[in-house]
Amino acid sequence: MTRAGESLDIRPPGWARVLGPVLLLVWVAVSFFGERAPDGAFVPGLLIAVLAGAVVVRLFLSSAIGTADGRLTVRNVRSTRTFTRDEIDGVEVDRVRGRGWAVWIRLADGERHRLDVTEAPFLGPFQGTLDRQAAEVHAWLTGRPHAHL
Repeated sequence: MTRAGESLDIRPPGWARVLGPVLLLVWVAVSFFGERAPDGAFVPGLLIAVLAGAVVVRLFLSSAIGTADGRLTVRNVRSTRTFTRDEIDGVEVDRVRGRGWAVWIRLADGERHRLDVTEAPFLGPFQGTLDRQAAEVHAWLTGRPHAHL
């Protein structure tokens, strides 16, 4: 819930933060402790497991955190950026090239920045969630209570 003067906190749902690491552990267990892998496959397999683990960790740490003092920190899969309210002109839901839909912030310099934590594979059943998240960001941006709460 976002109200005037309060912070914004958008993170992956709890079930996703639990399920991702569990599935990674199952995959590692099956890959390394299941059937005997061919000789010489341990090191490449270990490297792939470490890289997959890093991606899972980064995905589940993605967030959009807005503070009461006017800073929005967007932790995406590949980057982390902090914006002030003055740098942000608006909020919108739009397509992500070839990957679905997400909430975007429009910056004063004309660029846009995607909030990876909001990304959905298609619009249909996710429309309500995306609209709610965009409204939460807008409420934080304008310093007004969220209209849907």
